[in-house]
Amino acid sequence: MRRPWRLLTARGRALVVLGSAVVVVSMMASQRDVMRLGLLLLVLPLIAAVLVSRARLRMSCERSVEPAQVPLGSPMHGRIILGQDGRLPAGILMLEDSVPAELGNRPRFLVDKADLSWRREVQYPLLGRVRGRFRTGPLMVRTTDPFGLVRLDRQFVATSEVLVTPEIVPLPVMRTAGGAGSTGEARPHRIGVVGQDDALVREYRQGDDVRRIHWRSTARWGDLMVRREEQALDPSASILLDSRSTAHAGRGINNSMEWAISAAASIAIHFLDDGFGIEIYEAEGPMHIAGTMGQHSSASQEVVINRLTDLKARQTATLHYAIEAASVDRPGQLVIAILGRMGVEDAQALLRLRRNRAQGIALLLEIDSFADGPASDRIQNQSELAAQILRDNQWRVVTVPRGMSVAQAWSAVDQLGRVV
Repeated sequence: MRRPWRLLTARGRALVVLGSAVVVVSMMASQRDVMRLGLLLLVLPLIAAVLVSRARLRMSCERSVEPAQVPLGSPMHGRIILGQDGRLPAGILMLEDSVPAELGNRPRFLVDKADLSWRREVQYPLLGRVRGRFRTGPLMVRTTDPFGLVRLDRQFVATSEVLVTPEIVPLPVMRTAGGAGSTGEARPHRIGVVGQDDALVREYRQGDDVRRIHWRSTARWGDLMVRREEQALDPSASILLDSRSTAHAGRGINNSMEWAISAAASIAIHFLDDGFGIEIYEAEGPMHIAGTMGQHSSASQEVVINRLTDLKARQTATLHYAIEAASVDRPGQLVIAILGRMGVEDAQALLRLRRNRAQGIALLLEIDSFADGPASDRIQNQSELAAQILRDNQWRVVTVPRGMSVAQAWSAVDQLGRVV
C-alpha cells in the first residue's frame, strides 16, 4: 500500500480520505447504499495506482540540439523524437525536458494518444545567453490516469551537450601592424638567417629599436633606415586578456568581460589564419595554446575556442601572473593587451611587455559605459592616467566604449598606425 499511496496525487489522496470517512460514517449509520459510494471513492484511486504502476512503457527517445555549438547570444532548438510500442495504451503522458536556466525555460509537452504505437517529434527554442558548456536532458515522462488521481514519473538517461562559445568576429587586415613579428612588417617570412650584407631595410618608424638601425643604408639614403631582417623563427603573437572580475562591469551578454573574451578569440583566430603561433595569457597565467606557421590552424582554433569558452572571471587582484608568464615565454614578439579597468600600477607593469617588441597594442575598455552607474572620479582619473602612460611609452591605445564592435576597435588600431 505504501507505493500506491506515493503515486497518488492530491486529488487521489483526497478521494481516499473522503471515501474512508464515508465508509466509516455509513457503517455507523447503517447506510449500505452510502457505504457503496464510499467504497467506490476509496477503491478508484487505488485501482488507478495499481494499473499505472504496472504499466510497461516501451518508449524510445532520440534527442539532439541543433546546432550543438553556437556563439554567445545565438538561437538554437532542441529536438526530441518519441516513440511508443506497447501492448497497452499508455494513457496521458506529460513530458518535461531538463534545460539549464542559462539556455531557457523547461519545455513541457502533452501526449494524449491512446494508440498502442505512435511516434511524435517535438521541438523547442533555446538561446545561448551565457557562455559555457551545458547539458539538456534527461527527459522526464509523467504518466497519469484520465481522472488525474495517480502520477508516475520515469526518466530517460540520454542528454545532449551544448557549447556556447565566445563570438568570433572576422577582423580586417591591419596594414600597419596586423600579423607582425618582431620586424613590424605585415607578413614576415620564414627563411634562413640573413647575412650582414643581405639585410633588407625600411624607413625608421617611431617605436623601432635603435639597435636595428642600418647605418650603411642610413648614410646612403640620408634618412634613418632600420633592418627588416626576416625571421628564422616562426612569427608569433602574445595576447594578454584581463580576466579579473574586479576589472569588468555590466550584465548579460553585453558585459565588458564577454567583449574582452570575444576580442581575444577573434584576434587569436585572425593570427592563426595568417599562420602565426599565438599564446593567450589571462589573469592567472598562460592558457597553453599552440599554433605554428605553415601548419593548418584548425586544431589550434578549436583549442582557442574551448579554452575561452571555459574561462571564468578570476578573483586575482593584479595582472602579475599574466605579465610574468608573457615576459618569460615570448620575448621580442607582438603583444596585444585587452584590458578592463586599469590603474597606474597595472599600466606600469605592462610596460615590461613592450621591451624588445615591435608593436604594443592595447584595447582599453571604458568600463563606465558598460556599468549600470557612473564610476567615481578617482577611478576614472586612474584609468585615463593608465592609458596615457601606455601612449607615452609607444603603445597604440584604443579606448573601447560600449557599442563599439571588435572589428571597429581593430580598425581603429590600424588608423593609429597610419597616423604614426
